[in-house]
Amino acid sequence: MWTIPNVLTCFRLVLIPVFLWFATRGTAGGAVTAGIVFLVAGLTDTLDGWIARRYGSDSDLGRFLDPLADKLLVLSAFYWAALGIGASRSWFSIWLVHLIALREIAITVLRTVRRMRGEQVITAAEGKAKTTWQIITIAAVLIFEAAARVAEAVGLPGAWIDSGAVWWLVQGLFAAALVLTVISGVRYFTVNAATMPVTGKRETGGNAA
Repeated sequence: MWTIPNVLTCFRLVLIPVFLWFATRGTAGGAVTAGIVFLVAGLTDTLDGWIARRYGSDSDLGRFLDPLADKLLVLSAFYWAALGIGASRSWFSIWLVHLIALREIAITVLRTVRRMRGEQVITAAEGKAKTTWQIITIAAVLIFEAAARVAEAVGLPGAWIDSGAVWWLVQGLFAAALVLTVISGVRYFTVNAATMPVTGKRETGGNAA
């Protein structure tokens, strides 16, 4: 149970409330620290998957916890940005974030059911792209928020955060993430929806879904 990848995954779960606490402070220090915490959490995701593959320390627990930790981290960041708690503005439509959350919950349920039946779970290649764009979108928001808070703290103009260019850049990133989220979800169900056991590549630590 306590392999290095699983410890890193559990550490990522612990970082989620830490990230939210700093992100909702509404201060320059909180915004910068939230960005750093999110970066560290992302690095643990990359590291635990690499270690699991490199040293053969993959486990059933890791296959369950790793994607779960990823989804909770990303969804917590999306909901924070959509609600605008401690942020300079509300960045996303809460209803579109609900759609992303619905997809993640459905995939988690499907994965759990198939595993309980002793069946293999085939991952969709689009899941990697989905996760990448989600993280890029969140990273962009965190960077803009930190820059705006720091500018405000040192007395520099911060009105640029409300500019159309910033807004549409973030919306474009979010739209790409949303489209890939829907496509990967449909693809995931397409290859896994059959009730009979299927053959294919089984999930390993660090695989996106």
